[in-house]
Amino acid sequence: MSILTKKKTEKAVAAPRAAAPAGAKRPHANPHHVVLGVLVRPHMSEKAHTLGVARNQYVFIVHDEANKNLVKEAIEDQYKVTVEAVNIVREPGKQKRWRNVVGTHSRTKKAIVTVKAGQKIEIA
Repeated sequence: MSILTKKKTEKAVAAPRAAAPAGAKRPHANPHHVVLGVLVRPHMSEKAHTLGVARNQYVFIVHDEANKNLVKEAIEDQYKVTVEAVNIVREPGKQKRWRNVVGTHSRTKKAIVTVKAGQKIEIA
């Protein structure tokens, strides 16, 4: 028999898993495993301050792979507030020159978090 005419062997089929009861969640060793390291630091600028005063929005630098759901969980867990919306903005790294050397500043990812009216995040 040549290589081209070999018969395919059948693969073993795994037994199906029992369905989890409705509403059951997977147990985790650490309930905060997802939200650790998502928030890097609060971002304070003139525009960020204006958003905080006028629209009850706060700006944070977040981890490069964070998404809206992770940011929302992290804010609610750390600051004990209700988050209404999260917007993500990715800023590309800027090219900088010094003499004959060309370098790049690292890119950042910012999250603009809207908090429920009447609630506040204290950022020192």
